[in-house]
Amino acid sequence: MKKWNIITAAALALMLAACGSEETETPKASDTNEASETEKEVVEESAFPMTVSSLSTARETEEGASVTFEDITLEEEPKRIISLDYGFLDTLDALGVEGIVGVAAGGGKGNIPEHLKEKYAPSDEIADVGTLKAIDFEAVAAAEPDIIFISGRQTAFYEELKEITPNVVFIGSDNSNYIDAVYETVDLAAKMFDKVEKGEELKTALQEKVDAVNEKVAGYENALVAMYDDKKMSGFDNGAESRFAYVYNDFGFKPATTDIDASSHGSDFSYESILSVDPEVLLVVDRTVSDVDTIKADIENDIIKQTRAYKEGKIVYLDGTNWYFSSNGVTTEAAKLQEILDELK
Repeated sequence: MKKWNIITAAALALMLAACGSEETETPKASDTNEASETEKEVVEESAFPMTVSSLSTARETEEGASVTFEDITLEEEPKRIISLDYGFLDTLDALGVEGIVGVAAGGGKGNIPEHLKEKYAPSDEIADVGTLKAIDFEAVAAAEPDIIFISGRQTAFYEELKEITPNVVFIGSDNSNYIDAVYETVDLAAKMFDKVEKGEELKTALQEKVDAVNEKVAGYENALVAMYDDKKMSGFDNGAESRFAYVYNDFGFKPATTDIDASSHGSDFSYESILSVDPEVLLVVDRTVSDVDTIKADIENDIIKQTRAYKEGKIVYLDGTNWYFSSNGVTTEAAKLQEILDELK
């Protein structure tokens, strides 16, 4: 009898074990595949490590030395950022990128765009790293940046900045395909900081401004871009080396002359030269970033009053901060275009 009890108990134990195993479901093949696909998607969605190329492979310094920019590899999204270019700082801000730890505020004398001055004023979190052409390397190093963005004015400092971090990216552009170059900077930043959708919105809005200006200026015979700097004037045409070639090539103005010596800083252009060209529209970039009424006294003299532009009320004074110091920013470019739309009614 005891023997049968043992056998019965053993059988009962086996039955219970079998029931338990049935209640614990074996994962289905489809469930396993779904988990694998999810893991695969997570891996594929990670943008890092990311190889980043500068927007130009090489540039010359003002002294004529050639500098080659190397690709960098980022293992993760940069968290501590220094932009030594105001235009790119503007683009980062427009995208909603955070983590700026240094700007070239120049001890309060820098020409940071007005809409960025308060947000990026030097503080405990944001270092003043000098000026656009006189960098405070100790301040840059103390800020411990993960990445530094530079443009033409800082070309000569590329190697020295790389000693602080190898992640130095040149985001400057030349004047060929100017607006496309602005879009390239937006794309570069948007990809790096996971802001692609916002980047597309910004590019679309800017292109609408470009189209509006092209439509607006199509009816004008010609124009001349001149830059005012401490009572002196420089002239710019649509040549490849001209700083403001894009005003003609991208914004749609027809050049009043193509006979100006090529230079990023323009050719000395007397008031008599402006009268000789006699443009329908005279676009004046204020390099001194002064009050418009202040420079009008110099520019609207007896010679300029003889020009067609003056007589027809088509002298347009342009904000030097946006036009000279912070070009290529997606917001500042939109502001520049809006200036033209507002003034040429």
